[in-house]
Amino acid sequence: MFREEILKNFKGKKVLVIGDFMIDEYIFGKVERISPEAPVPVVEAKEVTIKPGGAANVAANLSSLGAIPYLVGIIGKDEKGKKLKDLLQKLKAKTQWLIEDKDRPTTVKTRIVAGAQQLLRVDWENSDYVSKDVSKKIIEVLSDNYKEFDAVIISDYGKGVVTPELFEITGKIKIERPIILDPKEKNFPFYKNITTMTPNIKETFQAVGIKPKTNEDTEKAGNRLIERFNLDYAVITRSEQGLSIIGRKFKKHIPTRAKQVFDVTGAGDTVISVFTLAISSGATPEEAGEIANLAAGIVVGKLGTATTTVSEILETFKNLRRQCAL
Repeated sequence: MFREEILKNFKGKKVLVIGDFMIDEYIFGKVERISPEAPVPVVEAKEVTIKPGGAANVAANLSSLGAIPYLVGIIGKDEKGKKLKDLLQKLKAKTQWLIEDKDRPTTVKTRIVAGAQQLLRVDWENSDYVSKDVSKKIIEVLSDNYKEFDAVIISDYGKGVVTPELFEITGKIKIERPIILDPKEKNFPFYKNITTMTPNIKETFQAVGIKPKTNEDTEKAGNRLIERFNLDYAVITRSEQGLSIIGRKFKKHIPTRAKQVFDVTGAGDTVISVFTLAISSGATPEEAGEIANLAAGIVVGKLGTATTTVSEILETFKNLRRQCAL
């Protein structure tokens, strides 16, 4: 498994998060009839909640685990942008490097939920790549400040913040600090020079042209990821099959620890957050994978975009260890 002291080292870790910051909005209600205007359910809305989404959910995960996230990206110069910034500041995330862009809306994903069932999602966004000036500012922040941090996370949701130019400087940085990437399919052509990436099974197939079904197929895909993107090792999330860590000289397939799955929204954000903190706290990739997999099993048992804590992970770990001893 892993050493418990790794989790205790999460507190106070400083992580630079570069990526697409957004709001996850939930409209909760109930359905009791079908609309007379069209064959669709009528949702009687009862409650609206907003949560940090995308790279902002990575920040929320890091904060709930005791780390200090520093954020680099853009938000719109609009009401939703103000709300998102307020949410992030309440989490004690550092927002001085968030750029307000009057020409782009803050990305919002609105989900309509009845009971525990998501009925519809509406996205408000501009997914064009950011301007050269904005890209230059983001790269300068990374280049000038990376030594102040324990690790760097690149959270790519394909909304334009992550550009090819970013990876021209990551090669020299990853020698000194781990750089962990959560990828997006459309940007595979320009990823390179990072410590590792955390694609899901679908993204892995798209990246290397293999559809992993068996552990052997997953290992082959992981090795191709390493070669194509110049990774130190690959982290592949496999949904109900768990998580695989593939290195040049090691491999580990970790079964899922989820007891119940209510909502997988944001589970990848939890994986990359926990994995990054574990690596920067002295864990081996295999240990970091075990901890991240355990954390993902916790958050998918919660409704909506969710986070977990060190105490929850520790309690789940102790329960699992007791079960194994039986």
